[in-house]
Amino acid sequence: MPSRPRVPPPAFPRPPVRDYAGTRADAARWVRDVLRSQIMEGAFGGLAAANPALPPESTLAAELGVSRNAIREALDLLRAEGLVTRVQGAGTFVTGAKLRQHLDRLEGLAESMAGYHLPVDNRVLSVRESVATLFVAGKLAVPEGSPIAFVERLRSVGGLPLSLDTSSLRPEAIPVLLGADLHSADLFSLIERELGVRLGWAEVTTEAVGADAETAKLLAIRPGAPLLLMHRLTYLEDGTPFDLESVRYRGDRCCLTTTIKRPLPDPGDES
Repeated sequence: MPSRPRVPPPAFPRPPVRDYAGTRADAARWVRDVLRSQIMEGAFGGLAAANPALPPESTLAAELGVSRNAIREALDLLRAEGLVTRVQGAGTFVTGAKLRQHLDRLEGLAESMAGYHLPVDNRVLSVRESVATLFVAGKLAVPEGSPIAFVERLRSVGGLPLSLDTSSLRPEAIPVLLGADLHSADLFSLIERELGVRLGWAEVTTEAVGADAETAKLLAIRPGAPLLLMHRLTYLEDGTPFDLESVRYRGDRCCLTTTIKRPLPDPGDES
């Protein structure tokens, strides 16, 4: 005869149930934001997991203090964003876990992805000697028309296209890059190792743009899909501008993160 399930007595300590004080639509948006943050943090396994699954709806409802209907609406919102998918009879799974790029660290893609234990692949689209336009010359502090190195690469992580990178570098980089194996090396590491210099800091600007047709084809997304466009000008330790980059990240596969501090108050400011 099968044993009866053990039911905790009424006095058994239970976690407090939190009720969301708002409408179901409000609760659904709040749950969506909570789950999105957890997905981005890798709470459900992330890209390295074989089948990163979310907890059952009933578990999420109990943990977050909302109704199961609010949980279903939140999952619908996440599904519309491409972050999760539902498999009938199996559950809800993460499909759009995002890789995190830290803006407060000056490092190449392979260096920043080391913690994910996922292979980084570089498809070299172009590597050649080019000529500095007026804009590029101003950024790299070289005369207009000077020879520069130009590199364009499609970067993939775990077999998934992640970014399209273009770099314009000072003339000193030409002999190093034209004969280098750029399929397996980060430019930063290559520059430091082969030229015997140290990179110091970078100026970074990011903006949201839509993917043009050619970029969309390379990144395996639809034309007009959102991209994170990062402009980065990297300097050597001695202050020489060396590498001018434009990096177009898939908006559905990457997020940019940093740590900022509030400045100390000015002693003369009484406000």
